[in-house]
Amino acid sequence: MKFGFLSKIFEGALSIEKTYNECDKALGQLKAYNEKRKQADFRISDEEKADLDAIVNTALENATRIVDKEGERNWPGVFREMHKNLASLYLELDEHDKVLASCERLQDYGEVGKQDAEEVMQSLKEKEENA
Repeated sequence: MKFGFLSKIFEGALSIEKTYNECDKALGQLKAYNEKRKQADFRISDEEKADLDAIVNTALENATRIVDKEGERNWPGVFREMHKNLASLYLELDEHDKVLASCERLQDYGEVGKQDAEEVMQSLKEKEENA
């Protein structure tokens, strides 16, 4: 008996969970970095910056890889969460056009998606007001 399809399901679940964790880690580190940057004596080594960039880029790549499966898979909750993760990461990266695009996609995921989009957009508005 072949368990190929079960293996693929299990690998997919692990990949999704791993991507959630990567996004959480990247978002936490980006927020901390952005707060530290506000301090007058802020310094970061090239190695630390490279490590942060690698963590963020990996999270962005893997979240994007998952949302690229829209239309192929029926994972609405996963896709909504990944769009929110992307919007939040882009917000911390000051890539406002990408924040808006991710929030627009969030709107397609019912009331929860609309609430997520409103939350991110409120954060964007506050960030712009404090800039």
